[in-house]
Amino acid sequence: MFKKPYALLAVTALVIFLQACSDGGDNKAVVLQDNVLIFTDQKISNAKLQKAIDAGEQDPGKRLSGTIAGKPVTIVKLRGKTNHFGRDRDLQYIDYHATVPDTKIWIAEYPYTRDLDLATDETGWWTLYIVKDTGVDLSFSFIYEKQDWVTTKTNINTIADEDKLDFAIQYIDPYFFEFAMLPLVEGMMRGNGFPNFFFHNAMVVTVGKSWASMHDDRLPHGDPGATVSIVPPSGDYIGPIYFNKAVIPDLNQKDVSVDGGVTWLNMPLDDTYSVTAHKPGVNYGTVRFNITSADEQAGVKLYIASPPDSLEGDNDSPPGEP
Repeated sequence: MFKKPYALLAVTALVIFLQACSDGGDNKAVVLQDNVLIFTDQKISNAKLQKAIDAGEQDPGKRLSGTIAGKPVTIVKLRGKTNHFGRDRDLQYIDYHATVPDTKIWIAEYPYTRDLDLATDETGWWTLYIVKDTGVDLSFSFIYEKQDWVTTKTNINTIADEDKLDFAIQYIDPYFFEFAMLPLVEGMMRGNGFPNFFFHNAMVVTVGKSWASMHDDRLPHGDPGATVSIVPPSGDYIGPIYFNKAVIPDLNQKDVSVDGGVTWLNMPLDDTYSVTAHKPGVNYGTVRFNITSADEQAGVKLYIASPPDSLEGDNDSPPGEP
């Protein structure tokens, strides 16, 4: 007469076991790749996250619906490329479309990501999947590093509840930097009132047209005639220094050229700098850089905001025109 209760207990235990396997136990069977980064405390199994990611390749709405496995979670896809910038050893321009494969990428605000297997592929592109709380924005500054290259950090990017597939960085060729840009800048500064100048770091933005992008072949993409301002102002850094039409920083250039480049030299550490541009009839956004002691320890020397995530205004005139 005790058989039925024991049988019921056994069935109940089996159901609980199966539910555990389906809800959380599958974390042991499904291992997420390093490029899936989790920024939520919501409990969702690896299997369900991977299922949403896989389904989202055909229908992004399944990742971006705002609800994953009944929880208020969004999975955002980020994608970008490293553009190989500069000249080769014969001082010939490197092709504008060239990229840099096998470049490590990590997120400065989350230093643990440096230890993950995150890098550009053989085409120079990278991909991340960000598992985040729906409606909660994140701030990412990407750092790019590669042996013998100059470690470079981007401006602060806001990660919202939508995919962003057009990140880019102008990654300066190490030979061009060491044997062309660095001696040029140090020589220019030492010959113009800074006799003891040694390069420590540089912060660079591009003031561009509305369509300016490393993914757009229209060149030049600068918005000529604009000027820039920075907050906080300080006598401890040098700039702004505008690039001339030959893509060279030039102390005699008084405003943005058709190139669009602007730089500040030897930025003090442990501060956040906001930069915007000004031109009659044109509206620009603001870019922000967080420059820290941790960056210096990581070897960062260049801070670059590349279009389409730099100072693109609403001027849609053709290349080279005001």
